[in-house]
Amino acid sequence: MNQTPDDLWLSFRALAKTYPHDNGVRLTAHLAKWMLEERQRLPIPIPAVLKKVVEAVAKEMISADSSRGRNPR
Repeated sequence: MNQTPDDLWLSFRALAKTYPHDNGVRLTAHLAKWMLEERQRLPIPIPAVLKKVVEAVAKEMISADSSRGRNPR
């Protein structure tokens, strides 16, 4: 984190503030999804741990939506 340029970090914080207050679940899900898409675009195999993260976050989002009475996407 100390090597991240200040302007990049500030733009990331601004982006994070546009997401709802859900303890970073949606931001993490979108970031993991983007990483998967980039890895699929490149001829590099997707690490198993990244797949597990996406599945866990998706499961968390579905359970959070269903507990609020919403239909999962």
